Amino acid sequence: MEVVFYAHSVNVIGGAERVTLSIINGVKQTYQPVMLAPAGETLAHEAVSAGAIFEPIDCLQPEKLKPLKTLKQLFKYYQLFKKYQPKLVHTGDLLALRSLQPICKLLKIPMICHVHFPYEIPFMRWAFKNRYAPQSFIFCSNELKMYLQDELTLLCPSSQLEVIHNGVNIEKFKPITREPNPIPRIGIIANLQYRKGHDDFLAMAKILLDQGVKAQFDIIGGDILEEPRELLLKQKAIELGIAENVVFHGQVANVLEHLQQLDIVVCASHEEAFPISILEAMACGKAIVSTNVNGIPEAIIDGETGILVASHSPHSLATAIIKVLQSPKQQKLFILNGRRRVIDLFSSSIFKSKINNLYQNL
Repeated sequence: MEVVFYAHSVNVIGGAERVTLSIINGVKQTYQPVMLAPAGETLAHEAVSAGAIFEPIDCLQPEKLKPLKTLKQLFKYYQLFKKYQPKLVHTGDLLALRSLQPICKLLKIPMICHVHFPYEIPFMRWAFKNRYAPQSFIFCSNELKMYLQDELTLLCPSSQLEVIHNGVNIEKFKPITREPNPIPRIGIIANLQYRKGHDDFLAMAKILLDQGVKAQFDIIGGDILEEPRELLLKQKAIELGIAENVVFHGQVANVLEHLQQLDIVVCASHEEAFPISILEAMACGKAIVSTNVNGIPEAIIDGETGILVASHSPHSLATAIIKVLQSPKQQKLFILNGRRRVIDLFSSSIFKSKINNLYQNL
């Protein structure tokens, strides 16, 4: 069985890592997946559970001013590549890709760069200029490809540019029958980065509570990248006088279990390529209110599968929530249309088929 390396520069579970785990689940019958990431428990455990072998790496960046350190890492990589003899390296972020470029160039191993969010142009130039180019870029949305393709075409003219939307296991993420919540539960599922819009979510909650809406507001996600955001957000909830109505769940092991308890799922992001959390919520039969940014309109059709609003606008989010709560008929329509759209376009079987086809072509 041919080996594929998957590489990340962090040992946490965010959106990009969840996509990689989904890929591993989809290809493990055909390829032997090996996960490369810094030492740690979180991603390592999930990768092994998904069927991969885990190998810890430091993921240091090659530097001309530190030749000894760079050569030591190159030798460590050489031993790792000699052990497994991978046919392909699939990276989930640019830091992991840049760390592995020298060894892949030396051994002539094709690379895939999976792009999950819009990179800054200087960062891209640092990663790709005059370096070993990936054989293929995978973009999770058409909007993301359009945004980056001009610069990437200049930096990596020989690379293929492919759009493969994220996929969801529709057998695992599906509607369930449960007792209705005493009051609506409105939740946001995202790690606690500023760009995810948690401040707007809390401001939205304040507006709704002031207008007499009785609800619980769930924040599902933890400080995996930008500590100490959770402490700041908890303090903001106290300052707004809504702390009793907001539940911080932190980084959870079972997102699905928490998702199933929600009535409405909110995406308040200021910048978001194509969040898998939205697809999972749609597959589970949840009404969605989201900001209209980047690739999100490729998943949500405004007025048919959810409501799209302007970003940085808690009032717009609150107005949309009230619209959903006051129209059970509209909410049911969003639920039915949303799940159908995921089944037709964004199921894990479609996603896995496209990934396997790409692997075979490379």
